Amino acid sequence: MHYLCYVVHDAIPMFKKYIYCQIIFFFSLISLCYGQAEINFEESSHDFGQIEEGTVAVHEFTFINSGDQPLIISTVKASCGCTTPFWTKEPILPGKKGKITASYNSRNRPGGFNKSITVTSNARHSSKMVYIKGMAVKPEGLQPLFTAEQLEKSPKIEIDNKNLQLGKVQVGKGQKFILNIQNDGESPLHLKGIHASCQCLRLHQGKSIVIDPHAKGELALDFLPSKLGAFSHKAKVVSNDLIQPNYEITITGQVVVPQNNASIIKETPARITF
Repeated sequence: MHYLCYVVHDAIPMFKKYIYCQIIFFFSLISLCYGQAEINFEESSHDFGQIEEGTVAVHEFTFINSGDQPLIISTVKASCGCTTPFWTKEPILPGKKGKITASYNSRNRPGGFNKSITVTSNARHSSKMVYIKGMAVKPEGLQPLFTAEQLEKSPKIEIDNKNLQLGKVQVGKGQKFILNIQNDGESPLHLKGIHASCQCLRLHQGKSIVIDPHAKGELALDFLPSKLGAFSHKAKVVSNDLIQPNYEITITGQVVVPQNNASIIKETPARITF
């Protein structure tokens, strides 16, 4: 740009130099405005509704980079320490999707909550916010009152493999497993999510499903272990079943070191020379 200004200086009278330089600078700024990332969330807020006090409620916010440059998220900050966010760390290419996972720990926090999560990135609008809210209540307060007709027409969830043994799972590697679910009710069963005592369970690819009355379906979950050793985790499948809105399951198994790492650990003793 400075070079162009010098050319202008040689070509036109001195008093017009400033005007021409300002025009060149203006168009340079316009060119910089093109070619930016853009972050657009599919939803800006999520209502958990009623959750049992003491559980960790988890929800994934999906976004797309609608710009024409890679999107890089630098920080994701929650409005309180009770909300832990995770996010896609790799650059998101134009047209691709990423996720912000928000988990709210309701332990010793009964009552309503409304929290914000601030997402900072290199997008055109560098700061955006998403929100989670809900009501943490004690177990005896979870069951609302319904009429006999509503209960009769309610969907009814039944899981035949609610005590699931995963066997050996490699640490740091997620494992997908399937829950076989039957809807014995008279209305469609909406499987809304999974609430776990740990942050190691989530819906596979964030997909919930709907099962027709008197039909069977499958719910895919991802188990993401972070610690070695035996485990036994309780979780609750959340649905629109009026009688059992939080159906409890148990997963057990053992988290082990991957075989390629185990071979490195089992080295032969070092020789000592004198």
